[in-house]
Amino acid sequence: MTDEIDLVARERPDVAPYSLAAKAAVRRRLADPAGRPARPRPRPYLLLAGGTALLTAVGAAAVTTVLTGPETLTGPQTRPATVSAGVVRLPEVSAMSAEEVLGRAARAVTDLSPRDDQFVKVSSQTMYEASVVGEGDKESRYLYRTKRTIWLSADGTRDGALKIDYLEPRAYPGWPIPPEAYKEKGTEWMRLPTCDSVRDTAYITLKKLPDDPEKMRAYLYDRSRGDNPPDTGAWTAVGDLLRETYVPAPQRAALFKAAATIPGVTVTENIEDAAGRSGIGVGRVSGGVREEIIFDPSTYELLGERGIVVDEKAAEAPAGSLVASTAQLEVTVDDTAPEVDDPHSVCG
Repeated sequence: MTDEIDLVARERPDVAPYSLAAKAAVRRRLADPAGRPARPRPRPYLLLAGGTALLTAVGAAAVTTVLTGPETLTGPQTRPATVSAGVVRLPEVSAMSAEEVLGRAARAVTDLSPRDDQFVKVSSQTMYEASVVGEGDKESRYLYRTKRTIWLSADGTRDGALKIDYLEPRAYPGWPIPPEAYKEKGTEWMRLPTCDSVRDTAYITLKKLPDDPEKMRAYLYDRSRGDNPPDTGAWTAVGDLLRETYVPAPQRAALFKAAATIPGVTVTENIEDAAGRSGIGVGRVSGGVREEIIFDPSTYELLGERGIVVDEKAAEAPAGSLVASTAQLEVTVDDTAPEVDDPHSVCG
């Protein structure tokens, strides 16, 4: 199965692991073999982001229902999420400790326990910076937004599928939205072929990760990190394991407890994910950007991620700029994945 982690290794195997902001470059290549038409690519390494007026283009508040709570006998719990207009504010460090928040998240884990012949279905919403180079090598920037649903074979032996709904792009502050930003619209389907291998993100593979916090911590620090410092590489690995995957409960609990031991991890409150849901952020600063994992303040379920500039000089972007914003909307189990007629998704 083609997934974003494989594409990082395939396209740029010699570079450091991507940060949260740079994930856009990988996501936009998900199941995108060489035969697929070229698209504008987000900037993979320069972590610039919009200014404080980033969210003012949202307009009137909208309300939608998203799935945030744990599974119950009557199905997933729901609560309304308000997507509100406003500006991005610098995060304020909470008196709560990362150990306390991540400890609660570890105790709150549940497991969908998919069978080997089933699929993990993950729905999410994302926003990342993207850049395009036009005539005369002139660069333009904008904010690229999607809703995504991915079906991942639990045992990695069956073809998966990816559905992308392209959302209205937003202006990168100080830059007009380029015409290229509007070329991707509507809905696109991609087939995710197995290619005769079981990937690292398959549920059956994730079950083999350590379920002991100390061993999980060692695993995080042993992962390839390129030129990144060890602590930065370990925190990047935490996000990679949670993004568009489903880590089994024992391993997820160990992951949260191990994450709390990474130096520099602190807590911020009253921050929003890409769906406008308020949560508690646990994160650390790297390169002038605070990269946060967001949890529901009541259930401690995972909500999403965001990256926000806190050091203008280090990040080369205005303080308060939003580098990235995601929301995990729903995680369920399906018996089948949609069959997709996609001649571009091939192996090798």
